[in-house]
Amino acid sequence: MLLAIDIGNTDTVVGLFDGEKLATHFRIASTRNLTSDEAGLTVSSLLAHHTGQTGLKIGRVAVCSVVPPLTGIYERMVRRYFDLEPLTISSHVRLPFAVAYTDPSEVGADRLANAAAGFARYQKGMVVVDIGTATTFDIIADNGDYLGGVIAPGPHTAAANLTQKAARLFEVRIEKPSGIIGKTTAEALKSGLYYGTIGMIDNILGVIFKDLGHPVPAVATGGEAETFASGSKYISEVLPTLTLEGIRIITDFNAR
Repeated sequence: MLLAIDIGNTDTVVGLFDGEKLATHFRIASTRNLTSDEAGLTVSSLLAHHTGQTGLKIGRVAVCSVVPPLTGIYERMVRRYFDLEPLTISSHVRLPFAVAYTDPSEVGADRLANAAAGFARYQKGMVVVDIGTATTFDIIADNGDYLGGVIAPGPHTAAANLTQKAARLFEVRIEKPSGIIGKTTAEALKSGLYYGTIGMIDNILGVIFKDLGHPVPAVATGGEAETFASGSKYISEVLPTLTLEGIRIITDFNAR
């Protein structure tokens, strides 16, 4: 079995693969002051809870992280609690595609995983929109190569910055509002965040399609994908576990 650990800025998603099948997955907070023992006990107990088994035979572990302080913590956790050397996803491991970035080491591990899984699913050029702390757009060529992308603020990041900069504004739940015209400050904030995010996503996708010379499939993943994808005129599918699938694909590629 493969244990895939996707460490994001807000949440860490852990998935257990039995071959190519995702047997279970769960989400925990990406707490910066977490210790390796706390990580080990949390992951072990949640694995037992979700599978109904203790002492699972984990054969491989892969770590995909965009939070450097937590990368080492989870690597140490894997060595101590699973007695395995983890594969840490980056541009320095073998990838099933070329990376066209000027400096490939700058590409986030999650974006590499998204590219691998997106192409494996569609087998042609496409865009993966990952809506989380940041909203990223990753463009994959028809041959599977990673062409580059766009990085924009995620909805929660935009909301937090707005409330910090504007004294009379406050935090609201990010969700689809009942209508575009807000009748209260809270409704107006919700409307701006929801439709502003969708407008940004569709505008950027439109420009990407123009640059490519034709439209390509666009899929959404990330913690906020379900909230916004249905409002987009370009996003055709929501794939919540896409990053985990990409971790598995890259790990399998390195095992060959």
